[in-house]
Amino acid sequence: MAGSVLSGGGSVPSKQASAETWIDMVNEFQKGALSTRLGIPMIYGIDAVHGHNNVYKATIFPHNVGLGATRQVRIDDISFFASCN
Repeated sequence: MAGSVLSGGGSVPSKQASAETWIDMVNEFQKGALSTRLGIPMIYGIDAVHGHNNVYKATIFPHNVGLGATRQVRIDDISFFASCN
C-alpha cells in the first residue's frame, strides 16, 4: 500500500464525480492503508490551487493576480472566506 496519494491533472474517481464520490474514494484508500500489518494511515493530497475543479459543480476561484487586477479588495476577501468555510 502507498504511504501517500496525490490526485492531480485528470485523475478522477469517475466522470462528473461529486464531492461524496471523492470522499468514498479517499475512504477506501484509507481503509486499505489501515488494514496493513502496521496500520499506518496514508496521506492524501489534491492538486487544487484555485478550488477542486475535478469535483463536479465545484466552485473555482480565479488566480490571486487576477483578483488583484480588478482593484476590488473585497472580492479577494470574499474568496478567502468562501474557501475557509
